[in-house]
Amino acid sequence: MAGVGIKGWWAIKGVGERKKIAGSTQEKTANTPLNLHGDCIRRRCCLAQLRGGAVRGERSSASPSRRSVAAMPPRAISIKVAREEDLSSHIGNDGFYFDLVDFDRVRAFQIPDNTTMSRLKEEIAVEFSIPSQFQRLWLFCKRQNGTWRPVRPFSTEENNLSMTSLHKLLSRTFLFLNPDCVKLFLEVLNDSSPQNLSNDDGLVFLKLYDPEQTQIRYIGMLFVKASSRPSDILPKLRSLAGFCADEEMELYEEIKFEPSAMCEAIDANITFSESQIGHGDIICYQKSSKSLSHHAYPSVEIFFKRIHDLKAVVPGEQRKILALEEEVARLKHQSDLQTEKANMATYKIHQCNAECQRFKRERDNAVRQLNELQDQNPQIFLEFPITNLLQATENFSDLCKVGDTEYGRVYKGIIHDTTVAIKLCRSDILFQQEVSILRQGRHPSIVNCIGKCSEVSALVYEWLPNGNLQDHIVCANGSTPLSWQIRTQIIGEICSALLFLHSCEPHALVHGDLRPCNIFANANFRSKICNFGMLTLFLQPGNHQPALTARLPYLDPEFLTTGELTPLSDVYSLGVIILCLLTGLPPLTIAKKVSEALENNSLHTLIDKSAGNWPYVQAKQLAVIGLSCVEMTREKRPDLLTKVWPVVEPLIRKPPAAPWPYVQSAVTGSSAPGHLICPIRMDIMKDPQVASDGFTYEAEAIRRWFDGGNNRSPMTNLPLANRDLVPNRAVLSSIQEYHEQQRQPGS
Repeated sequence: MAGVGIKGWWAIKGVGERKKIAGSTQEKTANTPLNLHGDCIRRRCCLAQLRGGAVRGERSSASPSRRSVAAMPPRAISIKVAREEDLSSHIGNDGFYFDLVDFDRVRAFQIPDNTTMSRLKEEIAVEFSIPSQFQRLWLFCKRQNGTWRPVRPFSTEENNLSMTSLHKLLSRTFLFLNPDCVKLFLEVLNDSSPQNLSNDDGLVFLKLYDPEQTQIRYIGMLFVKASSRPSDILPKLRSLAGFCADEEMELYEEIKFEPSAMCEAIDANITFSESQIGHGDIICYQKSSKSLSHHAYPSVEIFFKRIHDLKAVVPGEQRKILALEEEVARLKHQSDLQTEKANMATYKIHQCNAECQRFKRERDNAVRQLNELQDQNPQIFLEFPITNLLQATENFSDLCKVGDTEYGRVYKGIIHDTTVAIKLCRSDILFQQEVSILRQGRHPSIVNCIGKCSEVSALVYEWLPNGNLQDHIVCANGSTPLSWQIRTQIIGEICSALLFLHSCEPHALVHGDLRPCNIFANANFRSKICNFGMLTLFLQPGNHQPALTARLPYLDPEFLTTGELTPLSDVYSLGVIILCLLTGLPPLTIAKKVSEALENNSLHTLIDKSAGNWPYVQAKQLAVIGLSCVEMTREKRPDLLTKVWPVVEPLIRKPPAAPWPYVQSAVTGSSAPGHLICPIRMDIMKDPQVASDGFTYEAEAIRRWFDGGNNRSPMTNLPLANRDLVPNRAVLSSIQEYHEQQRQPGS
């Protein structure tokens, strides 16, 4: 280094190959301008020749050629002076990411070519309000790799030279100098600025990359010693970026961007001179990318390559593309986190403590015992001790009460880890009557009685979380309107339950009080009727008379005059419910409105729009059958089995015109299409089998139904032609496809 002149250590970077620290080599364009600025003696000779020539030119006035040159007017040249403010405003904005400054947007000075550097500083002082003594101007040069960087400051001797003389001097050392446009960088001196730069000093520029915002910005400049290491300036870099004192960082050197972006990692433990980093070089740094892998562009190198790929895109669109790509990466990361959480939750479930396992076994044993008893003999009910009911309802607290009717008060509680509905009957007579009716059989569309407590005249029913049909028709408590597919399914299920009741022997069991408030929906929106066969009890002498106002629109008109209930009384109530589900109108005078709409061919104006696009042909079929059910005289009403069911049954088994609504399985907690649910177990089937009644059941469930001595259909209560089962391969394929979709990420 002894023979190197001013700026020697950073000016010797040659042309050709540049060695990497790891020992391997990589060919690339030189990172600094071609600098033949050798030693001080050679430089002084150049200055002396220029000055001597000028003096000789003035004295040799006899020479015509020299007089003509001296007489020529000065030529105007453009001086562009970039400041740190320009670097801050340009880098990271309007698609400008590489290099330091866009000189097309930099303030230009038009001055004569005989203007000295000292005079230029005075102009700059006036323009930027920076006194000359606080200015240090640097020459901006184009390097062989196409980048523009500050390469050296002007010396004190050069301040007195004209622009023409400076160009002649510098053109011998630096290539690519434009005599008509000089580019400079203005360094504003302060107390921390080195006054006399040595060969060991180098000016580097700092950029900070933020992977979260996919943005890079100028952070400042810094003088470093060639003999120092990047690790020495890490505290300063953290302070400039606002990082914590122990933040891990990665440093990169921005080298070039044409024809491709080139950025190399900097080893913080070797010296700047060994890394060939000096005047005008750019250090881009960031937080460690180890914890940023979930971002679209976790490192400076990846970001630069992506920006280079988008160089043909309008700058504003660049930002949109980067933002969208980062959003995609963010959503993928969130999905991965959710998957990880789900896996962790699954692991915790498998690691649950012994107490939870004991409760689960107790619940499973109780449910298994109940299913076995009820499958073997539907007349058997579990007898619950009163302590179970008191504990489940907090001593029948009003906080647990969910209903209060003429039939009794209803509470919500938990028995054996299973949510149940507990009904306290108004009297022992009502209790005995309801038990007697429930013992006549079970049906999937009749609320399931789990057991009883004779001590307090209480019945324990399955819990139906979706409430009663009346609330869904009027959308009470902000409930979502039922789709037309669910409404059609409910009509079929009510009809099936009535067929079951009317087929009881030796006498048909009449519901008598069929209205939406006595129809409940489970978690799958499968409907179940309750409180059947009880109305006649209120009509007996000496008993409390029921409120008829709410019941009147659904009651058989002949019952009001004769006091007699028949299966056709339930047909009338069913007809009113069909019309209500179809139109969403109140039950009073609904038959008249639907009849007029059919006559005027305007039924479409009455159909409830909140149910979705109800197929008109199906809606008209339901309107016609509903009107036939609400005839004033029983003789004109259709028979439920031979007239109503043949119309309703194809509608509920026909593939829906719109996607079948997904419902919540009460057992598994998963969402599944309704046709994949076994009507007996109310769970997704594993081995679907078609029985002779045309319905599909889980193989094990229907076989247990047969083994319990049942020869009738679980859905219609009609005698089964045989016990043959046929595999439903279409439904099995749908079940397998559904499970495959559930296993896919994000489903």
